Amino acid sequence: MRTLFILSAFFIVAYCQFSKSGQKAIVDFHNKLRSSIAKGTYVAKGTKKPAGSNMLKIKWDSEVAASAQAYANKCPTGHSGAAGLGENMYWRWSSSSPKDLDEFGTRASGAWASEFEKYGWKTNKMDMTLFRSGVGHATQMAWANTGSIGCGVKNCGKDKNNLYKVAVVCQYKGPGNYMGQDIYKRGKTCSDCPSKTKCEKSTGLYPYLDSATCRMNPSAHAFSTMELCCNGNA
Repeated sequence: MRTLFILSAFFIVAYCQFSKSGQKAIVDFHNKLRSSIAKGTYVAKGTKKPAGSNMLKIKWDSEVAASAQAYANKCPTGHSGAAGLGENMYWRWSSSSPKDLDEFGTRASGAWASEFEKYGWKTNKMDMTLFRSGVGHATQMAWANTGSIGCGVKNCGKDKNNLYKVAVVCQYKGPGNYMGQDIYKRGKTCSDCPSKTKCEKSTGLYPYLDSATCRMNPSAHAFSTMELCCNGNA
C-alpha cells in the first residue's frame, strides 16, 4: 500500500468525526509531550530540555473542534487563518480507503511532535529561524499558554492520482508561535502557577479550575493545602 503525508503549520458548523476515544487519544498525546517538557525529562535530538514551570494541561474544546471539523470538511490545501486560534494540519494519502479515521489523530500528533527529534530545538524563544527550522507544529503542541484543542478529520475520497486523501485539522486556544515569546517558562516544575489553575504534581501540568471552585476559594494561591492557584502565584 502506497502512503504519503504532508504537514503544514500556521504561524500565527459541523460535527466532529473523531470519536470520544479518538478525542482523548489526541489530548493524551499532547499532554504526554507537555508533561515530559514540564518535568524536565524531554530529550530533543539528544539534548535534554530544562523543566518548565507554567505548562497548562490541554483539554478538548467542542467549539474549537466544530471549527476545525468545518474546515477539514472542505478538504483544504492550506491554512484557514481562523482568528484567535493556532492551527496544525496533516494530510495522508493511501491506495486503499481508510477504515478508522480515529487513527489519524494520533498519526498527525506523532508526526508533528517528531519535528523536535528530527530538527532539534535550539532556542526556547520563538523567532523566524526556529520556526523555519521545521518545528512549527511541535512548538504549537508545546506552547505553555495553550489551554485547549479541537480537531477535525475528513476522508476526502480519491484525488486526481487515484489515491485516497485524509485531512486532519487541529486548532488551538490560545494560539502559540508568537514571535519573541518563550514557548514555555523554564524553572522548577509547578512553581509558576497560572491564574485559575491547579498544580497536578503527577504530570507537572496545570488543569484549569472551574469557576465555582475559585468562587469558593477566592484567595487561594499556589501550594496552599488544596494547591489552588485561583489568583496565580502568591
